[in-house]
Amino acid sequence: MSFWGYLRGESLPSSHYVEVVEARIRPALASLISGIRFDEEYYLRCNPDVLEKVRSKEIPSGRQHYIMAGYFEDRYPRPIPVDEPWYLKEYPDVAEAVSRGAFVSAKQHFEQEGYREGRLPSPNWTLFDEGSR
Repeated sequence: MSFWGYLRGESLPSSHYVEVVEARIRPALASLISGIRFDEEYYLRCNPDVLEKVRSKEIPSGRQHYIMAGYFEDRYPRPIPVDEPWYLKEYPDVAEAVSRGAFVSAKQHFEQEGYREGRLPSPNWTLFDEGSR
């Protein structure tokens, strides 16, 4: 299981759960999330609500929003290319859904469902810059 799967609550054999106050966990994870490769222009273009908050100086930047809230809201930090052949081979349930017309492509599935589900868009993909892991 990936670290991100772990953070999302995917179960491990013999795992134990602890309760953590959300207001404490978000700041604790901020240094980890800040290592995620981020595109400010893309983020603000795709998230007009955040752009408005930056313009009104309610928040200092899109990056700050992503670190404190956007990551937890499953917002994309940058454009994420999807390796269509690999994705359909790796996730046969998606290939079946595409073949029956539930999705027009692997990319559409990833953008609407897969990212939130913790699926990878291509082999060995990571949100992080290589040097920050």
